[in-house]
Amino acid sequence: MKQMPRLSRRLPVGWAIALSFDFLATVLTALVLCALGLLLPGITEDYGPATEPTSPRALAVFLAALALVSSLGGTGVLLSRAGTGRSRTLGLWLSAVRLGLIVLSAAAFVAYGVVTVEFA
Repeated sequence: MKQMPRLSRRLPVGWAIALSFDFLATVLTALVLCALGLLLPGITEDYGPATEPTSPRALAVFLAALALVSSLGGTGVLLSRAGTGRSRTLGLWLSAVRLGLIVLSAAAFVAYGVVTVEFA
């Protein structure tokens, strides 16, 4: 019987750096979204009868933060239990795509702010 070659547990340096940035960016983005979700009802004056935040927008922001953190957990599971090269590759690309989306949305937010302030 032919034995399958064992997958090396070591990551290339480039992927390790990308995973580190992805982790930091995801956690910071989730924290910012949670803070925004807490502040959003006060900004939009959308308080319920018991003065608790009931804003659907705030709930959507909290759900986005939860989705970010859960996708980070999914990446961790894919990478830690990588029995095959396919699941490890999937985890690495999931991380890269999430990092790209976070960076792209941050850049779009900054560009929108610059354009809004510049033309206001």
